[in-house]
Amino acid sequence: MNTIRSKFEKNTNTIYIICRILIGLFFFIAGFNKLFHPIFQGYMFNTISGIGFPFPGFMAHFTAFCECMFGLFLMLGLWTRISASVLIIIILVALFTHDLNTIPKELIPIKPETGIYEMDPFTWLSYFLYLPQTLYLMFLTLFLFQGCTGFGIDKK
Repeated sequence: MNTIRSKFEKNTNTIYIICRILIGLFFFIAGFNKLFHPIFQGYMFNTISGIGFPFPGFMAHFTAFCECMFGLFLMLGLWTRISASVLIIIILVALFTHDLNTIPKELIPIKPETGIYEMDPFTWLSYFLYLPQTLYLMFLTLFLFQGCTGFGIDKK
């Protein structure tokens, strides 16, 4: 049992680095697409306009630029804590202004004659935890507190 645990402990840093690079890559690609792909530019503009932010064109480009650049920095291990902080802000804004509204308010059963059920807190929490933004938020919080360990420009 101790040998298994020690092997896991030896690989913890490698797993952390892989997670940091992949999450950074995700934000880089997402931001890049929102900056340069017309379809994603339209989605981003419509989302920000629908939320009611002022200057939606500027905000869409600014947010996409931040996702792209700070995702790249996270991937490289450059300004890891600052990058994680900026991306956490972006995720929280997206979560509270858009994504929480995607959670249903009631449960509709397969058999309609059963009736519609109200959403209980436990079920709401399961829907919340299924949102990918929740997972990104947890990883980014880890990167915020841990910083750049192992491979990266900010290496301790």
